Parts: sequence; structure tokens; C-alpha cells
Amino acid sequence: MEMHQVRYFLAVARTLNFTRAAEECNVTQPSLTRAVQKLEDELGGLLFRRERALTHLTDLGRQMLPLLDRTFEAAQAAKALAKGIGKAQVAPLHLGIASAIDSDDLHAVLSEVASGLAGFELSTTEGSSAELLEHALKGDLDLIVIEAPSDVHERLEPWQLFEQHYRMIARHDHPHAVRENASFADFVDEAWIDCGPDSAARLRAVAEAAGVDITFRHKVSNPRQADRLLLAGLGTALMPTPKNDQLCAVMLLDEGLVAPVILASIAGRRRSPAADAFVRAARARDWPDR
Repeated sequence: MEMHQVRYFLAVARTLNFTRAAEECNVTQPSLTRAVQKLEDELGGLLFRRERALTHLTDLGRQMLPLLDRTFEAAQAAKALAKGIGKAQVAPLHLGIASAIDSDDLHAVLSEVASGLAGFELSTTEGSSAELLEHALKGDLDLIVIEAPSDVHERLEPWQLFEQHYRMIARHDHPHAVRENASFADFVDEAWIDCGPDSAARLRAVAEAAGVDITFRHKVSNPRQADRLLLAGLGTALMPTPKNDQLCAVMLLDEGLVAPVILASIAGRRRSPAADAFVRAARARDWPDR
């Protein structure tokens, strides 16, 4: 099936006249007729029935009309999108941001790119750092902002942005809320909230190093949802500094609670205009440690 055949079919279906349809499509009537016949051969049946001066759709033609109409519209939209990208009228960016990462400076970079790049279209994906890295390697994401893996993948081209410091987050009336710092061993009996793979893996590693057995009593899909449970007094969580005034953060002195956050692309893969603009804006920014 070729797209010009679909276009000719739609013209005949609209006009119910092969001569007028050929004039609309700027082709000769025999050429249009042959194209429609080839389409009928492809679909395995007649699309039109001609009775003297009257032309009308067959049952097959009526069933195919909405499907072929959508097919043609989708093809036209794809051509327009490709043309827009070629002329930099459309600048899509598929960005993966790890759920555990929350940075106002990251928002500022996005704002800078949007204001400086005409046609900027952003789509974001959340998940754990490992999940986003896998998506990027498959080609599903242009760029990822993740916690740096312990073993950097050979195909990864990373730029460090800042270091994210994890703290124990709890309600203000928590017994340890008044402490300025503490050791993980002080929280043997805590009811911990699982805030996602990155946070949970770091919490388990630090607990193991401190010789402490931890229990996750509750679970949320990402750190932002943990606020509800923390405010309800259902436990504590390992997260970066909270933004809610009713929560407090206790600095833990244990090793392993600092996570380098990187921006990364896949080495050797050509970056789109939007991805290139984001990388340049991010690398030029003075990132404070969180």
C-alpha cells in the first residue's frame, strides 16, 4: 500500500466521481483508476461499485474509509513534524529525571532552554536511576539526570551537576527532631518509609555498614508522596532536605549518604538541538551542593 493510493481513494470517496477526483489530485483519470485498483488488490476486494453514472462505496470501502482516513492524516502529521524538526521549528527533548532528585536549579535550566529555543517540546520520564539508564541505552531517552552509578557504563557520557545529601526526615515532634546530627545506629527501632529504589538501596547499604537491621513498614512510589505519611507520623524516611515546614531533617554522620547527581547522554549518539541546548545550559550553571 502506497500513500498516493490512499489519497486517491479518499478523493473518490469524497467526490464519488473518478473524473473529479483525478482533477483534485492533479493526475489523469486512468492513473487514478489504476492506483485504486491496486489498492483493491492489496485489500482483497472492491472499494467502489460503479453503476452507470453513479459511484458508491462498497461495504469494504465503507469499513476501510475511517481507517485509511486516519492513516493518511497520521502520515501528513508525520511529514509536517519531520519538516518542522528539520527547520528547527520543533525541538523535542525526552528527558529522564530520577524520582529521588529534586532541584530548583534543574527547573531553572529547563526554563532557560524553553525561553531560548523556539519550538521546545519536553516530555519527561520518572523512575529509578537504574531504570532511566536502561531506557537511555535503548534510545528511549535523549538525556537522563540520575544518581551516578557505582560502575559507570562504558557507553555513558556523564557530567556531574551536584552532590545530593540524604538526611533522616521526620515530623517536628519526632524524638530525634531536635538533634543536629546523629548516627544511623541511633535509629534501630525506626519504622522506615520506602521512598523508591534509589533511596531504599542507599538506606540498606548504610544500615548494613552500621550493623543495623531496618524494617520498611510503609512504601510510596516516589519521595514526594512520602510527605503525607511523614506528616501523619507513620515513620521516618531517608530523603534530601524536605520543603514542607512541618518536617525536619536530621544530618546523619554515616558514610554513603552523599550521592553525586549526573546529567548523562549516550556516547557517540548525536544529540538533538534541544538536548544540546540543555547540556550547554546545565554545564554552564553554577550548581550548589544540595
